[in-house]
Amino acid sequence: MGKLLVHLHLYYQEQTDFFLDRLSNITVPFTLIVTMTDENADIRKKILYKFPDTRIITVENSGYDVYPFFQAMKQVDLSSFDYILKLHTKNCRERLKVNHLPFHGYDFRDNLVSPFIGSKKKFNKAFGTISSSDKLGIVCPRFFLVKSEAPGNYPMTEKLCGEYGIGYKRDAVFCSGTMFLCRSEIIRFLQKNDYTAADYGMHLKTGSVGTLAHSMETMFGLACSHLGYEVKGLRSNSLYFSLIFFIKFLIHKDIRWLLRY
Repeated sequence: MGKLLVHLHLYYQEQTDFFLDRLSNITVPFTLIVTMTDENADIRKKILYKFPDTRIITVENSGYDVYPFFQAMKQVDLSSFDYILKLHTKNCRERLKVNHLPFHGYDFRDNLVSPFIGSKKKFNKAFGTISSSDKLGIVCPRFFLVKSEAPGNYPMTEKLCGEYGIGYKRDAVFCSGTMFLCRSEIIRFLQKNDYTAADYGMHLKTGSVGTLAHSMETMFGLACSHLGYEVKGLRSNSLYFSLIFFIKFLIHKDIRWLLRY
């Protein structure tokens, strides 16, 4: 099945119990790395009680969940792992739309997390999907597959493509929300450029665009394609969002491409 590395960025520490509970649904041996922007002895104790071998590191509050992710990746030899599961906390949102689908409260977080670790059955499905196919490089919830980044990100993404030697495609498919299960080869490729906290910027505002972190969100998908792999969407078991998706699908031609995934 392959060795699994899991990274959890615990920015909103009040969500610790939510994630620790769901991480218990992982049915294969895994190495867990947790990053936090503020040291908290009680949270550290709680994590280690549940998963004693966890590596917990404190990182600068920079680059949303992307900078902490790459800092975590430095803690291990990625060639020792076949797959990486990237997770992080999400704040409560009053209103958010992705692919014309409305999300409220913790809907965004929950629908990103659930297809991976919402249950043992869901984890087995997600892990089995990528580990059983040599073609797949990234799997993530289908609702959050996006093929057109915000125009404000174009200049930075094009710049990054030049630095990585990747052809720039504005319609490249990537995972909005940056929670995904991927082959470690993709992350090893992106590690070639070691961007600093200063490069990412400090204390970025939610919803902003044009930053290194936002363009790196797109780069995960671009790197996947560059290395010859495909991105696949995991179907949601939520009847509510499945019905909404079907209705939106009938109305909006620009999300019909999602059925291919």
